[in-house]
Amino acid sequence: MKYLFGDTTDFPLQRDFLKLLDNFTDTSVKAISIENKVLELKDKILDKRRFRNSVLEEMDIFLMRIENAISEAIANSEEQEIIIQYADKSKEFLKKFMDEGKNKFSDEILREIDQLVKKVDEADEENRKTLESFFIQDPVNIISKKYTLKKAEKGYSAKVLVFCEGTITCLFEIASSEIPFWDGQVKAIDFVRGVEIPARMKKPFLKKEEVPDIVKIDDYFLTDLVLSGKELEVVFKKRFDTEAERFRLKIDFSDEFEVELYHAEENDVEKNIQAVPELKNVLKVLRLRELGEKIVERTNDIYPKKRRLDHIHLNDKDVIEENIIVELMENVAEFFAPIIADIRKHSPFGEELSLKAEDEKGERTEIYLKKSVVIEKLDAIKDKGKKLSEILGVE
Repeated sequence: MKYLFGDTTDFPLQRDFLKLLDNFTDTSVKAISIENKVLELKDKILDKRRFRNSVLEEMDIFLMRIENAISEAIANSEEQEIIIQYADKSKEFLKKFMDEGKNKFSDEILREIDQLVKKVDEADEENRKTLESFFIQDPVNIISKKYTLKKAEKGYSAKVLVFCEGTITCLFEIASSEIPFWDGQVKAIDFVRGVEIPARMKKPFLKKEEVPDIVKIDDYFLTDLVLSGKELEVVFKKRFDTEAERFRLKIDFSDEFEVELYHAEENDVEKNIQAVPELKNVLKVLRLRELGEKIVERTNDIYPKKRRLDHIHLNDKDVIEENIIVELMENVAEFFAPIIADIRKHSPFGEELSLKAEDEKGERTEIYLKKSVVIEKLDAIKDKGKKLSEILGVE
């Protein structure tokens, strides 16, 4: 599908932005409304904690005053020896009575607080799902991605950290098992056949000089992978247990290609292969580059299978925990604003934002979104919605 401005000139973004904008308004209204309730609940929790602490403090002061009064009465009495034993029993009774009262009152307040905390957790989870449904569409330009894969009982557990414009980061779980290639344990041969690595120096039978011991890693299992931008780190192991022989490959695909290679014997620590000149000289770097490129290609294939949004951060702050959803959506609105301005310039009618969708046959469909619809929806969250309308430029 190809997208055009309302005047049929090419639309650079090449996606149904008006649908995305409509989704943005719905998401903003729902998420901010839920967050408003969360803030109210958190205020109630703080009030109840203050109330609990205040009452317990007053009860302690009351008990202390009674005990002081009893002690003063004893000191002024002419029958101290007779009444002191009764006074001690009275103090003991009062302390026990007050302690029981404090515990009962405290437990009741704490139960109320627990119920409020549960409501906060439920609301936060609802908001996580709300933001997930929007940000899984990649609404903001992506700067880079960081994939992390680890061997699981079957296949791999996979996550991707997405760095977006506006200092937004999203951490998604990936359903890698839905891709046949990753549905099971992967070996080096599944990427490139016949990769050989000089693992160590050894002395052949009946020879005096040591020579490089070349290991073919075809049947070594991929157990760990981190792909961050143009940097790749991957571990291949002979077996799955922690003490198995392994190779660790670090590749930088930046302007100047660099590779680091480490090897660990069984039950041993990793050693830099390239630190041994004889091994470095026979290392086939181009072959390792080919392996690395295939791994990167296969890893990027799993991005469309991202599913659950684990966390979303703005300026390194957890959006849900810190209750900064308003700031997050304002950040997105700032990204949308220049796109909306361009659409307005090319739209034939001032009250409507318009695009055209053109299919493979050249048939075109008109796409419209009235500015008044956006404003009306955002009005539901009052001043916060008005601020979003102003940032978007649809007021």
